[in-house]
This record gives sequence, structure tokens and C-alpha cells, in this order.
Amino acid sequence: MGQAWKKPKPGDQIASQQKEDVEIKTLIQNHLEANFSRMESSIQNIDDFYHSIYEIVEMLSAKKEAMQFKLPTTASINKVVNEVLEKRGRIASKNFPLTKEEVKEVITKLIKIENFHIGKSSKDIFLFIFAIPAIGLIAKRIIPGPTASIPDELFIPLATSGTIVALAKANRI
Repeated sequence: MGQAWKKPKPGDQIASQQKEDVEIKTLIQNHLEANFSRMESSIQNIDDFYHSIYEIVEMLSAKKEAMQFKLPTTASINKVVNEVLEKRGRIASKNFPLTKEEVKEVITKLIKIENFHIGKSSKDIFLFIFAIPAIGLIAKRIIPGPTASIPDELFIPLATSGTIVALAKANRI
């Protein structure tokens, strides 16, 4: 007793975010290396580009499992694409298609670790799995009745298992 978790130092959290950011950039680059030829032929306008970003976000969500990703808004995509197109210079065309390096630049500007979050449903599941057994235990101790004869070593796992079964039946898991 009396033990406490160490609070992370500000530098530790930043290092963790930087590590995740590098991992995400690596996943994006590998995906672009494997699929750029298909993407290049299919991107003719900003809507096609938005669809390709959606495919990358879908791939990241599948690879990163518990993380969910917010899609960037079309306004932010337009802003970043226009910035990249403006860098081409006076002589070059300011229209699609984008080169491979330009696509990488746009995607790395749009997809960042700050856009990942743990979804609301996962918070609900954690709340159900931990809160319902705890509330059941408190109720068992306060309210006398038929649950008083069940030992705590059985009651808590039964409450947790019951919660998981109820979540599965309700298609929440």
C-alpha cells in the first residue's frame, strides 16, 4: 500500500508521441511505395485525392487497431494541396496529377498523431467492464440479501463475465 504510479515526465510523453508519429509516417510511406502507381492513375481531381486519403486512413486504422483516426476536412486538404501546388514554380502546371513526393508531402502534413484518439465506444466498454463489478460489490456489501452468501472471489468474476456477455449480446463489443 502507499504505492503510486509515477507520473510521466513531459519529455517522456513527447518522446512517445514522436515515436508514434515516426511509426505512422513509416506505414504511410510503405503504403505509398506499394500502391502509388494505382493511386497516380486514379487521382484526377481533389475528390479522388480525398478518396485516396480515406483509403490510407482505413489502412492506418487496421494496422494501429485500437486507435481511431479522424479524417481531415476537405478545406484542410484543399489548403495543403494548394500549398504543395504553389511550390511547383511559375512554369510548372498547378493542376493534378501530383508527383509521388508531392503526395507524400500532402499526406504527412494531413495525417499526424494528434488526429488519433481512443473512441467513445472503447471508453464505454472500459466503464462497463470495471464499474459494474465494482458497483455490484458495493451493493452486495450494503444491501443484505441473496448475494450475501456468494463469496467475493466468485461474485466479481461472475459480474465481469455477465457484463461482457451482455455487451456481446448488445453488439457493443
